[in-house]
Amino acid sequence: MQSAAQYQIWPDEKLLELIRFDDRTAFELLYNRYSSKVFHVAYNLFRDKTVCEDLVQELFIDLWFKRYQLKIDNLSAYLKVAIKNRVIVYLRTQKATLDIDTVDKLIEQYTADSKLMQNDILKLLEANIAALPEKCRQIFILSRKEYLSNKEIAARLNLSVKTVENQITIALRHIRTGLTDYLPAATLFVLLNQHLN
Repeated sequence: MQSAAQYQIWPDEKLLELIRFDDRTAFELLYNRYSSKVFHVAYNLFRDKTVCEDLVQELFIDLWFKRYQLKIDNLSAYLKVAIKNRVIVYLRTQKATLDIDTVDKLIEQYTADSKLMQNDILKLLEANIAALPEKCRQIFILSRKEYLSNKEIAARLNLSVKTVENQITIALRHIRTGLTDYLPAATLFVLLNQHLN
């Protein structure tokens, strides 16, 4: 029987090998080694702590039950892809909505290089921006396409900085609602541009 100290220094490959022989200590060590990182990947995409914790638990339970069949060369990469897939499935089946921060990130990536964006999402974003109230749309475009700061926008339009901030939040909420039906594709775009911390 191996000591806890020996387990700690073993690489993932060795621990995976032990798991195939029903070694629960090796499994618990891998769980402790990666569960926090996997949770953060999920939480960065969908900011619901309870849901993300459940998805992480389900992922590791699935890993245990499939331990005899799995052939994993890089556990970190495997878990990263697996948790992203689970988030996508959850979003698709539960009709969840994107967090405003994620929508903001999506918009920033879109305006930085629209060629990266899938055509349907690009068109949907443009349509939702066009549907904003005039002042709200003007502020949003100045912010995201002309890259002006909130202070600069406020000065140009003779508004308070707080008003500018509020209008940008309203725009993001509107766009989030409009993206609901295309959530899996929108989320996938974000996923492809993020990395495991």
